[in-house]
Amino acid sequence: MLYAVAEIAAFMVGATIVGFLLGRLTKKSAPEIVPGEDAAELAAAEATMRELESERASLKDQLRDAKERTRQLAAETTTAESAEDFVAEKKKLEQALSDAEAKADRLRATIAERDSKIASLTSGEGQAQPEVATGSVGYSSSAGTLADTRIVFGGEEED
Repeated sequence: MLYAVAEIAAFMVGATIVGFLLGRLTKKSAPEIVPGEDAAELAAAEATMRELESERASLKDQLRDAKERTRQLAAETTTAESAEDFVAEKKKLEQALSDAEAKADRLRATIAERDSKIASLTSGEGQAQPEVATGSVGYSSSAGTLADTRIVFGGEEED
């Protein structure tokens, strides 16, 4: 057993020595920088590198600002979209206006009819014959009295 351990240890020591020698022989030597030779070029290169780094930081800020502006512009509605919204809103408002005008006309007709009934009743002509409403819009004479009645659902009375 001692022989096997000694043999392994000897081969490992031999491999280490061979590896060390091969490394020393094949190692490339680093160029030595002599302080006086290229100091001006080195200083100029370092200054250029600092300028490029500051320009890079400035460009990164500009890119970040441009991305934010692009995101904001994408979120805003375009003129065409707002024009479409305006046209749709205008159509709805025009429809509401025409509905309101039709309702106002119906109410004016109802008021005129009631005024004529009141005038005929106060003049003493007696009970006027109910006129049949003409036109495409119907009128319910019970609509006014419906609001005056009290409707009770399910036997529960409200006080």
